[in-house]
Amino acid sequence: MSKRVIVKVTLRTKGPLSLKMPVVEGARGNEFDNFPVMTKGVDAEGNKLRTGYLPATTVRGFLRRAVTLQRMRKAAEAGKPYKLPQIYNEMIGQNADSEKKAEEIDLLAIKKARESSPVVDLFGSGLNVKSRLLVSHFYPATNVLPEAFTGVRKDIDDTEDALELLDSQDIIEFQRRTERNRERAAAAARVKQMESKIRRDERKDGASEDDKKALEIAKKQEEAAEREMGEMKVSTRQITTHFALPAEIELHGRLVIERAKDQDLEMLEDGLRELSRSPVLGAQSARGCGEIEGTFEFTDEEGKLIKNVVVGGYSDAKVTNF
Repeated sequence: MSKRVIVKVTLRTKGPLSLKMPVVEGARGNEFDNFPVMTKGVDAEGNKLRTGYLPATTVRGFLRRAVTLQRMRKAAEAGKPYKLPQIYNEMIGQNADSEKKAEEIDLLAIKKARESSPVVDLFGSGLNVKSRLLVSHFYPATNVLPEAFTGVRKDIDDTEDALELLDSQDIIEFQRRTERNRERAAAAARVKQMESKIRRDERKDGASEDDKKALEIAKKQEEAAEREMGEMKVSTRQITTHFALPAEIELHGRLVIERAKDQDLEMLEDGLRELSRSPVLGAQSARGCGEIEGTFEFTDEEGKLIKNVVVGGYSDAKVTNF
């Protein structure tokens, strides 16, 4: 097999899909707490239409890690565990040659790297070993924006009878920490309020010295209350929020394998088997997010079906070869 193989992918969200992309230092995230959102089409007036989507890197990264881990397990069982450079090369796509300039690239070394590692041959490594696996983003046929999901983090006394099982000293410590937490939260709210007011005033006639002093006092009160909370400085009993695409929607995309080899299909099938057994992508999995299911239809350039892989359900993938 040496031609291009195209994999048509349909994923379905069984639960909300929560993602959060990193923000470049100094930049601001979007209004969805930096959930990935793209422009997809325009309306009759030329206004951009937006939708949430599943980034290619999320799916590609899962498959690469799954394939590499399986190869690492087999190597360890054979008494030949991976060395750290090999792990970086196959799992992360990073090696000592990644930083070489174009004029320093050794074509024979690249050929050897491909021959020595099927993972590197398919997924690439650094700037020099180009990937033969192209992965699209995955987005809904109809635009869907992420929505906010909220929850409440409980404290000890929200559990019936829990306090009665503590000794008297721990009850006193809990009550003291709860009071300091209230003070910290109130001071934090004042800090946020004063910072907003000062920013608004700076854009007009300038912030007053009294407001600046009030801000400093509120910051010191917040710091003092936090110090008195002891080792556990994370706030309890608070509302938590994350953004996610809703459950039971379809996301569409594709994988393309250039100059496909039989071992490429075997590795991707291994990766999809792992995805089927652990069908969770993104964040907030402990809060009901991330479960997916889907189909991967492998076809050749003429559209002839090669194999069909169905994933999901925390069970082995269902593979049909044609």
